[in-house]
Amino acid sequence: MIELPTILGVHRDGDDCTVTVLIRRDLAFLVGHFPGHPVVPGAVQVGWALTLAAQYLGTPAACRDMEALKFQRLLLPGQQVTLSLRFDHARNKLHFSWLDGATAYSSGRLVLEQPA
Repeated sequence: MIELPTILGVHRDGDDCTVTVLIRRDLAFLVGHFPGHPVVPGAVQVGWALTLAAQYLGTPAACRDMEALKFQRLLLPGQQVTLSLRFDHARNKLHFSWLDGATAYSSGRLVLEQPA
């Protein structure tokens, strides 16, 4: 199971959800990524989006393809940020964005695995 940030708040509206989190400085994956200047890896940002969408929107926790991934800014330990999630049922795609107000850190579309 992926180690999650601290959940500070969740707001769900149908197939949309926003999750406010605090990125703790003690998360195991930060060790060595990078020494002296830790950053949240892109794979972790995607993994958190999948895991939190599964938890709060009931979507599959795995994807089979990633589309339009953009990593605009470094996401750092100690930051409080919001994950915006939107599930498109018709296309079986999860849209995600990591944000702090108008500042975007990363975003993308994940084509989800079909439910078993």
